Amino acid sequence: MKQLRVTRVQVGIAGLVLAVAIAALFGILFIRPLVAKTEQTKANTEAEETEAAKRGSVEKKLAEATLEEARISEDYDGIMESRMPKVSLADPVAAMMRLWDLPREEGLLINKWFAGSGARVSGYGFPAFPTTLPNQSRRVLDPLNWNLRIEVRDFQALQRWLQKIPEAPRLILIRGLTIQGSRQPGQPLMVDVPVTMYLWTQDYVGTAAAAAPQVGAGRGRAGMGRAGGGGPGPGGGPSGGSFGPGGGGG
Repeated sequence: MKQLRVTRVQVGIAGLVLAVAIAALFGILFIRPLVAKTEQTKANTEAEETEAAKRGSVEKKLAEATLEEARISEDYDGIMESRMPKVSLADPVAAMMRLWDLPREEGLLINKWFAGSGARVSGYGFPAFPTTLPNQSRRVLDPLNWNLRIEVRDFQALQRWLQKIPEAPRLILIRGLTIQGSRQPGQPLMVDVPVTMYLWTQDYVGTAAAAAPQVGAGRGRAGMGRAGGGGPGPGGGPSGGSFGPGGGGG
């Protein structure tokens, strides 16, 4: 029987082939799954980081919106407290009688403020409210649109008057300005100023609740004036005409 003679070179080649085969098998069985798992983990991590970034952005915007809402609510509360009449709609009967008094009260208030504003002001008035129960779902009363006629000593006096409008006891929005006369110092001016005065209400309720019958619940709040009883004030009765300076304040 002939013996096979294996040289060192052949042994080395066989060992190399075996090593390559083992390495390939190790790669197939261990390395590739590990690489795939690593890539999947990386992809999941990136997705989570992206989602976290989005969530952080959303949370930031929510925080900013919350702060803005708080600021607006604070501004609204400040306006309601300092520049709106106290008109509660909680009790519709009391509210109706309160509105009968409102033109007289508002007329006196605005007359006094315009008289001390540094100009002669005309062209405004307060209409009487009807003898019907107010709509409890309304947040605001009908705004008053006036075409004011302003008489001032000169252009500088007009500037001072306009700067005082934000200090008025009621919320008044200027919608335009038409100046007649010279803008030189010491020259009197006539100015037409269309404005809107806003009257917001308190304790309004939803439409469904407002539709339910309510008769004299007697829940008038402090600051409602004569909401609990009494007739309309002088000049502001439910059947009377507009109350106010009759187009000639100041």
